[in-house]
Amino acid sequence: MVNRIFSGAAYYYSRYRPPYPQALLQDVVRQTVGTSGRHMVDWGCGTGEAALPLSSFFAEVVAVDIDAEMIALAREKAAAQHVVNVRWVVGPAESLDLSDGSTDLIVAGSSFHWMDRELLARRAHRALTERGAIGIIGGGSNVWDVTCGWHEVAVTTLKRWLGEHRRAGSGTYTVAKKHEDYLEPAGFQLECRDYRVEHVWTADSIVGFLYSTSFASPAVLGERREGFEADLRAGLARLSSADSFPEVLDFYLMIGRR
Repeated sequence: MVNRIFSGAAYYYSRYRPPYPQALLQDVVRQTVGTSGRHMVDWGCGTGEAALPLSSFFAEVVAVDIDAEMIALAREKAAAQHVVNVRWVVGPAESLDLSDGSTDLIVAGSSFHWMDRELLARRAHRALTERGAIGIIGGGSNVWDVTCGWHEVAVTTLKRWLGEHRRAGSGTYTVAKKHEDYLEPAGFQLECRDYRVEHVWTADSIVGFLYSTSFASPAVLGERREGFEADLRAGLARLSSADSFPEVLDFYLMIGRR
């Protein structure tokens, strides 16, 4: 199931996911390598949301994702931005070989919860240099927390078309433990920072965003996609005749040091 979680979502992921805040990305560098580093690894890189903006601070970046469509789009974006120091790898993060003491920074953006966190936390601790760090990035629009009006419309519509339980590809979404439950036993000292960003959605960008997720991707919706989208757009139109849906996005950065 794992490699089908985001099947068909790459285009929407690249276009409609709100970017990580610039302040967050700056803190990743400032709080880890300072101004520049030698080697960075990005686990679950998606279409390059973290790897590309951080690549200019490192001599070499290795970015891995299990979804080949995500990697293909990341390569296209890198070429368009003239980024040449990123090596893109298709595969699970768990398959990437890391030498002991070889890496200045490991990042995982909105992806660590999909992985074998116990294994990777231990592996990160060994792979990092003496002053190296792991940076877990997450947050954004947490639809299932229903913190704004359009979330309520979306969740109601999702449940009507896909059932009561949140989907994750062909299965359901369950995460029993927090990241710190794996990072602290592996030997990391953790520091967390929060970032709030004002964002205004339209119906088009909400639809595109939902198609980028594990719970409403084109593959998950299948033949229900057309009906779901029409139902969702009707609900959004009732909520705002101006096609404007403001939201405060909550992002976080968890930095783990050895």
